[in-house]
Amino acid sequence: MAALDGVSEAFSVTGEWDFVALIRVGDPEQLAKVVTESLAQLPGIARTYTMTAFRTYSEHDIEAMFSIGG
Repeated sequence: MAALDGVSEAFSVTGEWDFVALIRVGDPEQLAKVVTESLAQLPGIARTYTMTAFRTYSEHDIEAMFSIGG
């Protein structure tokens, strides 16, 4: 999964899903292509669920958000 073009990171997770793949592409057409033509075609992939991120926060931003009295 992590070796696919467009997949920047892949994580094994607990819960409803088994894996989370972070896909970084330039436009929605590329995203559709990676998900439907590459990721969904891998053996063992029964279904996918796509969420789009609108904003990226750095680790520093997240620490500042949750700091108390910061």
